[in-house]
Amino acid sequence: MLNKILFKIFGLFDEIKDFLVTWGIKIAVVLFACMILHNVVKMSEISSRYKGEYKKLVPVYEEEDKMMNVYAIGEGSKTIVVLPGFGSQSPVIQYKTIAEGLKDEYKVVIIEYFGYGYSMSMKDHPRTNENIAAEIKKSLESYGITGPYILMPHSHSAIYAMYFQQAYPELVQGIVSIDGQFPAEVNEEYYQTKLKEDVSNINITSIFELTGFERILSYVREDIFYIKEMRKMPEIFGKEEISVYRNRIGSNYLSRTMVREINKLEDNVNQMKDYIYPDYLPVLQVLSSETVKEYETVKTNGEATVNLNDLADKMITNSLIQKTEVVEGDHMLQLSNPNDLIATIKLFLASF
Repeated sequence: MLNKILFKIFGLFDEIKDFLVTWGIKIAVVLFACMILHNVVKMSEISSRYKGEYKKLVPVYEEEDKMMNVYAIGEGSKTIVVLPGFGSQSPVIQYKTIAEGLKDEYKVVIIEYFGYGYSMSMKDHPRTNENIAAEIKKSLESYGITGPYILMPHSHSAIYAMYFQQAYPELVQGIVSIDGQFPAEVNEEYYQTKLKEDVSNINITSIFELTGFERILSYVREDIFYIKEMRKMPEIFGKEEISVYRNRIGSNYLSRTMVREINKLEDNVNQMKDYIYPDYLPVLQVLSSETVKEYETVKTNGEATVNLNDLADKMITNSLIQKTEVVEGDHMLQLSNPNDLIATIKLFLASF
C-alpha cells in the first residue's frame, strides 16, 4: 500500500515537472518572440522619419553629431522654458497643456533631455548637473532662443534648474517649480532611503523594458500613462498627439540614458543641498495636494522631521517675490489639473 501511495506521489511530481517544463519552454519562447518583435518595432520607431511639428532636433555636441529635441510655441516677450520630470517619454506631449495655456502671452519652450522624446541617447557625457545645465543652454542657443528665461522645472528637474540658475544667473529671470524636488531632502534619513529605493526600483524595472510590456500597457491601462486624461482634452490632444505619445512610450520607456541619469540623482541632489533662492529672483513653488498629503503623513508618523511645506519654506529668502502655492491634484498636475495649474502660474507671472 505504501509503495502504491509513493508511486502516485512521485508520478504526480513527474506530471507537474513535465507540465512546468513544457509550459515553461512555451512561455519562454513567447517572451523571446515578444522581445524580438518589440525591439524590431522599436528600431523602426527610433529611425522614424516623423516630420511633424513636435520634432525639431538641434545640435548640442556638434563634433559628436549629438542632438536634442526642442519644441517652441508662442510669441510673447518673455520666454518660459519647461524642463520635464524624470522619465517623461514625450515631454513635448506631456507638457502641451502648459504650452497651450501660456502661448498667447509668452513664448513657451519644451526641452527634451538626451534619452527623452525625440532626443538622441547619451553615454559619453555623464548625467551630472553641470552637463545637463550646459546642454539646456546649448540647445536653446542652437534653436535661436535667447535669454533671460523663466525656468519651469517639474519634479527632479528642479535640481537642474537650481544649478542652471547658479551657473548662469544672468540667463534666469524667474523660476516656476511644479511639484519639484527639494535638495534639502537628503538631510532626512527617510528621504535618503526612499531615494535609494526609487533608484533601485527604476534599475530593475528598466530591465523589463526589453519585453515591450509598456507598449501593451499603454493600450490596456491608459490611465497609467494619463492617456485617459488626454482624451478629455481633444482640443489639445488629437490623434497625432496620442500617436506620438504612444510611439515614444514604446521607444523611450526608461531608456538607458534615463537609467544613467537616475543613477546620478543622489550625487546631483547632494551637490545642491545647501542651495536657496537668491533674494532678487521671483520664484513660484507649486505643490500638488497629493504630494503635500504624502509628506504630511510621513512627518505625522514620525518617519521624518519635515513635510513638503517645510522644505519649500526653507528655500525662500524673499517672501515678497517668492511664493508657495498648493494646487489640487497629483504629481502630474499638467495632466491631472492643468486649468488650476495654469491659472496659478499666470497669476504669479503677471506680478513681475
